[in-house]
Amino acid sequence: MRVVSSRGQDGAAAVEFALLLPLLVLLLFGFIQFGLAFSTRIQATNAAREAARQAVVGVDDWTNVGGVPFWQLVRDRAGVASISNCSLTTQNVVGGTLTVKFDFPLKLVIPFMPSPPSWQSGTAQASMTIEQLSAPGGPGGC
Repeated sequence: MRVVSSRGQDGAAAVEFALLLPLLVLLLFGFIQFGLAFSTRIQATNAAREAARQAVVGVDDWTNVGGVPFWQLVRDRAGVASISNCSLTTQNVVGGTLTVKFDFPLKLVIPFMPSPPSWQSGTAQASMTIEQLSAPGGPGGC
């Protein structure tokens, strides 16, 4: 009669775990980073929507919208340190379309993976129908 030892199985399980652990860590941190990046994108898109809404109901002074300049208000509502490539395009007639667009930093980092430049920033954009004309000149650049 032959007795089979379970010791060999213990070693195999440890080796399998050691091989799969980096993959599991990569997946875990990838999910966390994706969730954070998705949350940032939602917040930035909401800021663009709020900025467009503010602009379509009429802005009397682009340098003083709620106590701060227009693009500072957008940056604060986006919850990011900086925004770039800001633009506000309009047809400048009641019933026309106004579009707010800007880029924001994402800083998506997944362990053990290279981070391409496209993962470092995102673009938020919102369009609305103009209800009341704003002051001429627009908000300028950010």
